[in-house]
Amino acid sequence: MRVIAATLGVTGMSWRQNLCGAAVGLVITFATGCATVADSDIDRVLKRIKLPPGFEISLFARVPGARTMVIAKPLGAVFVGSRRYSLHLVIDRDNDGVADQVILKSERLKAPNGLAHDGKHLYVAEQHRVIRWSPPSASDPNQPFDSFVEPVMTGLPDNGHHGWRYAAFGPDGKLYVSIGSPCNVCQPNGFEGTIIRMDRNGGNLETVARGIRNSVGFDWHPRTNELFFTDNGSDGLGDDIPADELNHVTRAGQHFGFPWYGGGRTRTPEFSVDPLPDGLTAPAIEFAAHTASLGIHFYRGRMFPPAYRHDAFVAQHGSWNRSSKIGYRIMRVRFDDRGKAIGKEVFAAGWLDGRRTYGRPVDITELADGSLLVSDDAQGAIYRINYSGG
Repeated sequence: MRVIAATLGVTGMSWRQNLCGAAVGLVITFATGCATVADSDIDRVLKRIKLPPGFEISLFARVPGARTMVIAKPLGAVFVGSRRYSLHLVIDRDNDGVADQVILKSERLKAPNGLAHDGKHLYVAEQHRVIRWSPPSASDPNQPFDSFVEPVMTGLPDNGHHGWRYAAFGPDGKLYVSIGSPCNVCQPNGFEGTIIRMDRNGGNLETVARGIRNSVGFDWHPRTNELFFTDNGSDGLGDDIPADELNHVTRAGQHFGFPWYGGGRTRTPEFSVDPLPDGLTAPAIEFAAHTASLGIHFYRGRMFPPAYRHDAFVAQHGSWNRSSKIGYRIMRVRFDDRGKAIGKEVFAAGWLDGRRTYGRPVDITELADGSLLVSDDAQGAIYRINYSGG
């Protein structure tokens, strides 16, 4: 195991990584090798971020390729997945909003982007399977990872195109996993283009939602316990179509339109003459095309003003298939008292300046104090957003 022992929290620090152990802000001890590497100027990035009055953003931790996050309450820590091979554990022992330690738990996984925690075990949805980490103690962060892994489900579609999963436990105690369609536009096969759910041991597998191009984020409304998920629209149809989506699942098995629709109300040329299946479900909210809407989190805490409670935050990773860039921000989706989405607005922006990008938000989760964590795989960072009034 490699351990990244982080000494963070110095205001105005010029962040550097010293692989030899010098105390220059972020100390990383590797098994072999010795070098000093200049790091991004995170302070400069943070100063660019625009938030509503009273909100503040700061650096929580540096984690290479930081993607999906899940809170592990017994450890008082956050597991962080990636799209490549690595899984990290981030610990803030004194709960001051700045990580004290970042532990590399494994670098032998296949796109460990999907993470879920049931209060005892960590579940990892890799590209080809779902595994469970079952260490002897649920409260010891230093236990080896690979020694205590057991398979829960094998045989997931093993395709690198949209092969990074999302996973979470629902209010029903079931494990939910998203499986993208392995294409830009095509007819999915088997579990492709779905959200599935299963028991914790992998039993009683069923399809919750289908007709999905690629969902990399979902959460349940805290009042209704109904599932909402993001879905990315197709590429190659122009700058302004098709829309990215926020979808609402009200019953198991609903169909959300792909591949007949590339996103929103836009038909795909490949399936434009085919008859539509019966009972397709339209999006609850349409986002701008190519914003790459990923992680979604319903706010449950009490740190933010009351108007934010039970609204959703959506991380927009940002465009690549567009003549001028869009996204690279966090959206707020407003909900009424009945759990219906009624509008959207920008909550945090500044990672994009014209054609220049300063980061790419991926996922959002919530600490026990009600502050938000936001991962950024481009900067290899996790930010903390808190509210101090004003």
